[in-house]
Amino acid sequence: MSQSNKFEEYVDRYLIVNEAKCYRHCQDKAKFVPFRTERQGVEGGYVCPGNYVSRVVYFSLNPDRSSFEKDLKDQLGDLVRSRDIRLATRHGWELGGMAENEMKGISGDGIKQLYWTLYPASDKEKTSGAFMCENRDRLFVKSFSDESKLCPDCRKAT
Repeated sequence: MSQSNKFEEYVDRYLIVNEAKCYRHCQDKAKFVPFRTERQGVEGGYVCPGNYVSRVVYFSLNPDRSSFEKDLKDQLGDLVRSRDIRLATRHGWELGGMAENEMKGISGDGIKQLYWTLYPASDKEKTSGAFMCENRDRLFVKSFSDESKLCPDCRKAT
């Protein structure tokens, strides 16, 4: 098994939460949806049934913060602020004995996790959020009152 496959399997087994709470949008459970990316690592978002994205995460041994931020800003514009992107290091010892043993074969320094969550700074920012287009792996911003699950480009195409 390649090092890349070991890393991806480890992330899937120990770091991705199967069901998370949807924050700011509804009371439903959000599931991790992987995004296609050109970067090494695993990137995805926690997406509820309404396609709201509570959090975008990027697991990597060497994450490229500027590239992660640029990709988010390209899709979500001013909704993404540098201060809302956080870095955490996940260590095997915090995940249990099996995880600790398996991590030794992947990294001695832990796995880095960049994550973005919107922390609204104004009442206006509390009325919209990041959503995932139902037709493609694309994030977009829309009002919570808008019930469409399509990004503006896909809406134009229909």
